[in-house]
Amino acid sequence: MLTLFTQGGLKMLRKDVIISKTRKSFVDFINPIAAAADKPRRKFLRQSIGSVLLSGSLVVMQFTRLIHDNCSDKFYRLKRLLNHLKSPRGDLSPVVTAYRAQMAEYIEPDTLLIMDLTDLAKPRAKKMKYLSLVRDGSEGKLVNGYWCTEVYAYVRGKKVIPLCLDAYSVDDPSVGSQNLQIERSIDAIHKALNGKGIWLMDRGFDGLNLYETLFSRKCRFVVRQRGDRYVVSPNGVRIIETDLVERLRQRVSSEHKDCNMVFCKVKLPGYDQQLYLLARWAKGSDKPLMLLTNMVVETDRQAWQIINNYKKRWCCEEVIRFLKNRIGLEGFRIRCYEAIKRLMILAMLAMGFLTWILLKSRQLTKYLFSFTSRFRKDCRFKYYRLLDGLQQFARLKQLRFGETLLEPLKNG
Repeated sequence: MLTLFTQGGLKMLRKDVIISKTRKSFVDFINPIAAAADKPRRKFLRQSIGSVLLSGSLVVMQFTRLIHDNCSDKFYRLKRLLNHLKSPRGDLSPVVTAYRAQMAEYIEPDTLLIMDLTDLAKPRAKKMKYLSLVRDGSEGKLVNGYWCTEVYAYVRGKKVIPLCLDAYSVDDPSVGSQNLQIERSIDAIHKALNGKGIWLMDRGFDGLNLYETLFSRKCRFVVRQRGDRYVVSPNGVRIIETDLVERLRQRVSSEHKDCNMVFCKVKLPGYDQQLYLLARWAKGSDKPLMLLTNMVVETDRQAWQIINNYKKRWCCEEVIRFLKNRIGLEGFRIRCYEAIKRLMILAMLAMGFLTWILLKSRQLTKYLFSFTSRFRKDCRFKYYRLLDGLQQFARLKQLRFGETLLEPLKNG
């Protein structure tokens, strides 16, 4: 039975209850995923995911300090973890496949799949492998670094399941190009989810190569438009999107005084797929939000549903900000290109475990929220509160991974 009492003005919960519930959630989450790897990688995953969460860092030296096992030589433990990240035998692709299969049960046909690109800026790096130029979002300029493909599933209750965090460089011969990398990510997730989900993408993905990929996989999608693309109107006229929506607005405005949304059927030149172009003008703005979708839009209600769904794409910005600020996605200190890709997988699995807690254990979520510091209690993005509560509890009880908090069962 959980007991609640006050000691020195601080609300306290029974330590063993929270530990047992957290440990059980971790075992249920990690066991099916780790089963796809060999024995050395299973131990590596169990130790690294838990310690990354408790440390809030992807710096190997920092999260290694929170690992407590039978190894008495700290240097050997650090070397072992680094070898797992760099070794050719340390491929984590089967683990990622098992993770996606495990999370697929929470994804429905109408679940929103948000795809975006983020930068892993390394402005001071000079000799890292396949180093290329990326646009640093915080500075707004080109710097050295890597790109990272992001895909998140937006499920009920404003919960986010990370499905892809794939770092790459266009200078890598195995990548080929950014379009090919995006196509690989779509293929992998489309296969893992059996075609479920609706893809949401920003205007940076408005390219014919992407549309060909989506058409061939029969994916449902909503892509924001730059406005300079030619489309074929219902009467067969080839016209720029911006001109088309302005003409539609003028036509509708002659019948209705206030017109802030229009939509119509269109096709891409050279393609037979029926598409719909939507445009919505915000109050006081001359530039509309334009969306291209292959979902049916015949009524105002359907159009508003598409627009409201697209607005949820903003959550990917909150997720990447959380991953960079609280998981240390951009603060890694390792030079090996292959190791960077595996660190991104660890970050994805770490956040996946937080989502697992939110999906599986409402009671544990409530307990961990009670340990949230006063600086995090007003955060609307609940992942800050959950991770902060987990770290505050471990810090308050002076726990390290491998002692009691996130230690899997011996026979797990």
